[in-house]
Amino acid sequence: MVIGNGLLAKGFKRYADNDEIIIFASGVSNSSSISKSDFSREEVLLKKYLKSEKNKLFIYFGTCSIYDKYPINPLYIEHKLRMEELVKAEHVHYLIFRLSQVLGQNNKSQLVRFLVDRIKDNKKFDLYDIERNLIDIDDVEKIITYIIVDKKFSNVSLNIANPFNVKVTELVRLIEKMTNLKASYDLIQKVGDLSINIEDIKPLIKELGIFSEDYVERCLMKYYAS
Repeated sequence: MVIGNGLLAKGFKRYADNDEIIIFASGVSNSSSISKSDFSREEVLLKKYLKSEKNKLFIYFGTCSIYDKYPINPLYIEHKLRMEELVKAEHVHYLIFRLSQVLGQNNKSQLVRFLVDRIKDNKKFDLYDIERNLIDIDDVEKIITYIIVDKKFSNVSLNIANPFNVKVTELVRLIEKMTNLKASYDLIQKVGDLSINIEDIKPLIKELGIFSEDYVERCLMKYYAS
């Protein structure tokens, strides 16, 4: 069963008719959100399915934003961590996957879409000099499906992320290359870092052969070239 209808839900559609697994993909996904009503909606829905689906593997998506040492949105972080604790307290068989920034079709509420739109529209923007970690929704699904089938992990929180961060200035350069357009922006310095530990999943990432030096560029072409 898949709960939700957004990017993650569509990425895990193969589980829609699976009666042994609950994919809870209806959480707040926009890390800039400060909406108490959105947070409350997720909590109410999460409690409903945690209560009614006790005997199934429950999969919840957390966020790697908790490792972001650049200025962040504490309300979103606090909410997602609280939801993780709720899953741990209320369910006997769960997996929590903390995701970095997921790329996919029609994901309008994220940095990459913002940058692509600004560059294509020839609009000047502020660009924070930070690093981000990008991963394709298809690869998120591949990694998590591997973990589900392998059954090595149970009742744990795992980070699902790209082994390599990308500077936003490099991201802009790649978008400029893809669009053959020049970006206009003011670069704003930020102090911090983003360090995501993926040691637990490194062996399976190697086996799947997902990541390469041109990974981000290939993702951009896949989802944003048109």
